[in-house]
Amino acid sequence: MEYRINHVHIRAADPHSTAAWYQEHFNARQVSEREVMPNTITIGMEMGGQCRLNVSSKPPGSSDQRGTAELNRLGLEHFGFDVTDLRAELERLEAAGIRIVLPYTETPTGTRLAYIEGPDDVLIELVQATG
Repeated sequence: MEYRINHVHIRAADPHSTAAWYQEHFNARQVSEREVMPNTITIGMEMGGQCRLNVSSKPPGSSDQRGTAELNRLGLEHFGFDVTDLRAELERLEAAGIRIVLPYTETPTGTRLAYIEGPDDVLIELVQATG
């Protein structure tokens, strides 16, 4: 059996604000909003590929512990977006006040990458594949 990633799920202090951030900066499109778990909402977003992005509110009584948007942490460290012009994307995002965690980097194989901080302490990799 083959497997593919169905979705990436983010727990957000303000899911509407977080969803709006992905809409503004990555052309995400909201496709649903529903109560999945009692007393929470989940906003489903299309990101231009097969993998969906879900943004949910925090269930009542759950932990307030936050992650960090830093490289090399244990657990889910980051997720990535393909981009066609990494330098232009970094300029656009930096102009919008988004923190660049790792600036433009070219790997030995020629892949270009960078990391940014998204809302809710999410680390996002931007990848420009070799041409």
